[in-house]
Formats: sequence, C-alpha cells, structure tokens
Amino acid sequence: METPPPLPTCLDRSGRQVRWLCVSGSGALLLVAALVPLSVIGHVHRCLFLRLTGYPCPFCGLTRAFIALAHGNVGGAWHIAPLGIPLFVTTVLIFCWSSTSLALRRPLCRTIPWRWVIPTSAMLVLMNWVYRLAAGLK
Repeated sequence: METPPPLPTCLDRSGRQVRWLCVSGSGALLLVAALVPLSVIGHVHRCLFLRLTGYPCPFCGLTRAFIALAHGNVGGAWHIAPLGIPLFVTTVLIFCWSSTSLALRRPLCRTIPWRWVIPTSAMLVLMNWVYRLAAGLK
C-alpha cells in the first residue's frame, strides 16, 4: 500500500503565504488584545452555549483571559481561564517563529508534530472546561 504524500505545512518552502498569514494574524490578534481596555473584560459578550444552557462552553473566557494577558494581568487571566495562558504564549511564539522564518527567507523546520499537538490541545481544552465548571465560572 502506498503512503500518502505529506501534507504541506506553514513552514515549508511552498508555504510562504501561510507564514505571512501566521505573522499577520497572530500579530493582529496580539495588537487588538493589547488595545482593548481592561474595563471591557467583564462586558465581552457571552457565548450562545452559555446563554442556552447556563454552563460555559469549553472555550468560554478565553477572549477575556487573552485580553488580561495582553495587559500583563497573569493572575486575572488564570482565574478567568487557565487555558488562556498557553494560548497567549503560543500566539506569541507563532508570531516570533513565523517572523523569523520570513526574515531569514527560509523555513525553520519542515513538519509540525501533529501526533502530539492535537491530543495535547484537546486535553488542555477539556481541563480548562472542567476547571471552569468546578469553579462555577461563567
């Protein structure tokens, strides 16, 4: 049986446009989060799942935690949604990694280890959801 060709990644030679997208998307996300005033954190719209069920969805609080982190409020972000911290750090790393790759005009690596990225991400989302449900946060 023939093995399928590897999927292109944002870090291979043919993915220059995707690297630009990573840089511009993560940079814009960081900039917007830094420009949103902290007073907005308590007034970000609640999700539909929360409004319908009364329970937070697995991603509830991430926007507020991201904004808090962009303003340097690590404790507040941890209280809102612990998953916001690795999400913020990952966004910063993607921005730096993609920017470096573009500045050097070459890919920094060839593959993304999806075998551990996807299960780890799913586990973190589940742990964040359990934390928010146990803490009674909405």
